[in-house]
Amino acid sequence: MYRIPLSKPSYTAYADEVCEAVNKVIRSGFIAQGKVTEEFEQRIAEYTGCRYTVAVSSGTAGLFLCLKACGIGPGDEVITTPFSFIASTNVIVHTGAKPVFVDIDRDTYNMDVRYKPALIDPRKTKAILPVDVFGNPIDTNYWLYGADKDNEDNYRYYPGIIIDSCESFGSKMDRPFTACVYAAYPNKQLTTGEGGIIVTNNKSIAEYCQAQRNQGRKKGDQWLESSYIGYNYRMTDMQASMGLVQLDHWDEILKKRLHVYEGYLKKLPEKIIQYPKLNNSNNSLEMFSPFVFTVEVPNRDKVMQHMLSQGIECKPYFPAIHLQKPYRDMGYHEGMFPVAELVSSRTLALPFFTDMSESEVDFACSVLKDAIKETC
Repeated sequence: MYRIPLSKPSYTAYADEVCEAVNKVIRSGFIAQGKVTEEFEQRIAEYTGCRYTVAVSSGTAGLFLCLKACGIGPGDEVITTPFSFIASTNVIVHTGAKPVFVDIDRDTYNMDVRYKPALIDPRKTKAILPVDVFGNPIDTNYWLYGADKDNEDNYRYYPGIIIDSCESFGSKMDRPFTACVYAAYPNKQLTTGEGGIIVTNNKSIAEYCQAQRNQGRKKGDQWLESSYIGYNYRMTDMQASMGLVQLDHWDEILKKRLHVYEGYLKKLPEKIIQYPKLNNSNNSLEMFSPFVFTVEVPNRDKVMQHMLSQGIECKPYFPAIHLQKPYRDMGYHEGMFPVAELVSSRTLALPFFTDMSESEVDFACSVLKDAIKETC
């Protein structure tokens, strides 16, 4: 056991309410996908302002279904980032399409949108899958308009934009997208244990995903009849009941998480330790829902071992996708995406969770500073 763990679920302060909500579902006898899941979807739609919400078994399942809904398959290419959890690229490969990596922005860690002119091939590129890294929403307006919004030439090609927002529930930005997917894993801002949430304003995408999560059964299909060859990607009412409790306390949860994040910022000024800038002009926390708190440090692995020895759980975040074995086997290698590789070698995730106390933040920062002095 660590003195300070890397993460804790956001529902811990409301555990009694969560237990009551789950028990209510269990006692009802209707424990699979049903009315509670529908209520959860409706609440998410209201919060995000999107017309359609589809709850699924994981964020990975949601991304995969969205790509399939856009017709992505063998022979297609999907632009994405090498600096993310590997699932965001795996789903592209699972469709039979080819991931086309672009390097990341050094300041925000998000995909560098300036690569657009060289990479989009109207014959092959059918979608862009950007990632809101560490909860920092990427500005997809660049993919639609380019640098000059008044230049009509920028409107000639507009592939589907499937945003991996699995780390950014609660972060908001006015930006175009075809579909957006949140995750509800235990370390996320809002958790249902496992789970994912698709949001879209596209009716056909929503209906496709609703059917495919349930063995291909469309609304109106007879019992045990299916219109598609589908999957079992359903969320259960037990899971959805957990999410509803957190939505009831969402303002408080977000406020607490921002307080922890700001605590780190005050105690770890950027002149000492580098961390990503938010994807807005003034690096403001407004409209931001933090997922983790990461720092960049030299001798990252030695710093990490020192902190672990003091009972503070911390981990590297992220290993570059293109340098992991499955993608090395496809021909990727060092030097292809130098910014992502540099950031990957230096980034360390510190303990971060909703009910983290000020004294825990103080201790983590103190040990980190000592570790840097001793190892760098």
